[in-house]
This record gives sequence, C-alpha cells and structure tokens, in this order.
Amino acid sequence: MNLFYLIADFIAPAAMLLVGIWWRLSPPAYGKNGLAYSTELTRKNPDAWAAAHRHCGKLWVRIGIISAAASGILIALFSDHHSAFWMWLIVGQMVLFCVSVFMVDLLLKTQFGNEK
Repeated sequence: MNLFYLIADFIAPAAMLLVGIWWRLSPPAYGKNGLAYSTELTRKNPDAWAAAHRHCGKLWVRIGIISAAASGILIALFSDHHSAFWMWLIVGQMVLFCVSVFMVDLLLKTQFGNEK
C-alpha cells in the first residue's frame, strides 16, 4: 500500500477533527479574518457568529471521527484494492464537509434569518 494514498485519505478527517476541537475550545473572535465560518449572516450578527462556530465545531468533530473510522475500516477491508478507491474516499469526505456547511447555514437561517 502506498503511503501517499494512506496520508491523503486521512488529511480531511484529521483537519476537520482538529479545527472542530479548536473552534469548540476557542472560537475565532467576531469579525476576524482567517480560518472562520464567515457568511453574510455571521458577519452581521455576533450571536450568529458564535452559534456558527459552536455548531460547526461540534459537527466537524463528529464527522472527522466518523469519516476517519469509516476510511480506516474500508482501507483495512479492501487493502489489496486501495489504489483503486482512495480518491473516492476523499470525494466522500468532501461531500460530508459540504453537507455540514449547508446544515449549519440552514440552522443559522432558521435561528437568525428573520432578524434585521
């Protein structure tokens, strides 16, 4: 098994897990540039900013653990064919990442969307 494939399969889950833990322990300051969940709604409302990072951090920790475990199990079960499906693991992880962003955005719109 190629070490590159193995590392590539665990970069996204590890990043989501680390950023999720970081945001749960110390979310970025309101309006800060850089690594932050910054949308039009979160830039207008400090409460939405805090809620976005709290929910996103919680969700990313869970998704990071689940996708790392699923990737590890699939790699262990199909180690002979890992070079054929490693890219599909990464695609699946990115789909989970995008879905999580849409879920947090939907949650924020239901909680803070009608405020002006």
